[in-house]
Amino acid sequence: MHICHIVLNNIGGAPKVADSLISSQSKAGYEVSTVVLTVLEPQWIVSFKAAKTVIVMKVAGTLFIIGGIIHQIWVAIKLSRVIAEQKPDILVCHTAFITKLFYLSKFIPGSFSVPYISYIHSDYISESHVERKKNPISALIQNLFISLVSKIDMLAFQQASGLIFVCNSLYQRFANIGLNHHRIVISYNPAIDDISNQPLHPTATSWFNNSQLITFVCASRFHHQKDHKTLLKAFAKVSQNHLNIRLILLGEGDLETEMQALAKFLAIDEIVLFAGSVLNPRAYFSLSRAVILASHFEGLPLVLVEAVASGVTFIATDCPVGPREISEVLKCGTIIPPSNVDALAEAIINHVKTPQDKIECSEQIAQLFSAASCAERLEILIEQVISKGV
Repeated sequence: MHICHIVLNNIGGAPKVADSLISSQSKAGYEVSTVVLTVLEPQWIVSFKAAKTVIVMKVAGTLFIIGGIIHQIWVAIKLSRVIAEQKPDILVCHTAFITKLFYLSKFIPGSFSVPYISYIHSDYISESHVERKKNPISALIQNLFISLVSKIDMLAFQQASGLIFVCNSLYQRFANIGLNHHRIVISYNPAIDDISNQPLHPTATSWFNNSQLITFVCASRFHHQKDHKTLLKAFAKVSQNHLNIRLILLGEGDLETEMQALAKFLAIDEIVLFAGSVLNPRAYFSLSRAVILASHFEGLPLVLVEAVASGVTFIATDCPVGPREISEVLKCGTIIPPSNVDALAEAIINHVKTPQDKIECSEQIAQLFSAASCAERLEILIEQVISKGV
């Protein structure tokens, strides 16, 4: 059986999950190919080494990301040609956006007919409402466009042979807007091991080795979604009375320079380390007091699962999807309201004042958040789709 995974970009957890699934399927004897749509340079792409074929579709321009319909149709045409050349037995479309692109590609003359599974990783309902226009006319146009896109998305989901949601709360989010499908699977993302033994940042090493310091870690790209602004303001507030705290920020993004300027303005630039993207985040997690995630919205945030798998608890915002469910399933973590500087500051202070306890959830991690269990759920769904021919 030839399984083709279509993946968007190399940021966020979806490509890492796809890479894990591809590796498992390849070991199981399936022929696996990957189509990667990216606006980034090739060296940033997740390797997908286990795939027999990796096709990179470089799609230029921000219109691709923000939803320019003309650009999306153009990409759908290119995608249709690629799929027709590959002739897979089934597709796995990672993210709602990729699902929509493939759905549109089916209307291209000469397109290859193949069943597809939509693998929904994120709360795209919240994503679509980010950065609302202030101008009334622009806002009206934006609302109309969002409504149109949402209808296309729903059609794409309904036509899929199966839907996979990375957590129950994400499925409920879609069910609440009318999604009703006959074949739904809930599959938690796996806690993926570090892929490198690279040394830690020298400053991070010195902080971790100093028993007088209490160091927190945040691993997320610098984007509005992740709300580093609230995190830095809360950390600055705590640092006024707790001089021994430190914060390591892992990741890159468009807002990194702005956040560095904010840290300097708040006079915490000496106790906040911008360490950049790393290939071994769990090495940082395991040495920290707690991992912090201040997001406005999420899917199933892998960093929280990986933190717990590393033996460390977390502080996370109670956004519509993800963190609370992880906290309830693994019975650990502190959940706070989003965009609340005081609540986040208080949670950090509680961790500073409380002796650290190692988190032991290996049994739950192995059962719910392992690469094997994730791959098994997808394999069962694929076999159901192929055997029923729908």
